Amino acid sequence: MGSTEPSESSVMISEDPENEDEQELPELRIVLFGRTTVGKSTLGGIILGDSAAFTLSDPHGERTKTCHVERKTDSDSHSVVVVDTPGLFKMGSSEEDVVKEIKWATENVEPGPHVFLLVERLKIITSEELKALQVFERTFGKRAVAYVTVVFTHKNDPRGNEADIKEGMKDNEHLRELIERCQWRYFIFNIADRSPVQVTELLEKITQERQDYSDFFYTPQMLQAAEKAANEERSKDDRRRKASENRLAILEKSGLLGIFLGSVVGYFSCGGELTPTSGALLGALLGMILIMGMTFSGICVFEKYHKK
Repeated sequence: MGSTEPSESSVMISEDPENEDEQELPELRIVLFGRTTVGKSTLGGIILGDSAAFTLSDPHGERTKTCHVERKTDSDSHSVVVVDTPGLFKMGSSEEDVVKEIKWATENVEPGPHVFLLVERLKIITSEELKALQVFERTFGKRAVAYVTVVFTHKNDPRGNEADIKEGMKDNEHLRELIERCQWRYFIFNIADRSPVQVTELLEKITQERQDYSDFFYTPQMLQAAEKAANEERSKDDRRRKASENRLAILEKSGLLGIFLGSVVGYFSCGGELTPTSGALLGALLGMILIMGMTFSGICVFEKYHKK
């Protein structure tokens, strides 16, 4: 958390006039994502000043399956928009469905979110906790990681301070990797503390971080570019896989045919008599020569196909 004395006043967000209508209300758009049971909904409610904003039971039971958007506007017309998303890796929910929901949120929180808050519990970080960031990067592109800030949630944990996080990175390579990949953008949030002080600190930190980037928020166009790149990469992987399968098929056919032809040649070279030594050895030798020749031909065909 920040070292400066926090104020409880609202944070003014100065948008780029080339990207947004100057007449629109200044606002900060936040998308929460991460694994299940890490405190996303609770955090979202605290940010909005309404603890029940994302935690009231939905009569249709869809709250945990779909995105939920809430907005808060204060007396000075400063707005905060928070999107709560379904938890990744939740039993009974497919990753594809959750990703679709997060994409929907990104495209419909116009003109785009300023920040994606990756919410994690303040605990030992393992490779499992890194998966949420990996899914995000695979979906939204490497460029989108510049819009991610990690929020470590806890409930009055005495270890919830800057010094303990830095100390933990010495022994926990996964924690270090998570923070480094997000370029040291992280915040420690006590979700048992409902005072506005932490919220002000968090919003100020997000606003300050965005000032370091020319693109102030993540746009639907960035998402489209990421999807195009992902589709192209999948197509390349498919071509590599098919080419590899073809290569194996060619090698198998070449080997079987080489052994058969070698045996036949060896048989007739010995006058039609396969002695225990001469016929078998000659057949094997000729077979190996044929295998090598046909394998070389097969590899040439594979390389020609692979370069297309």
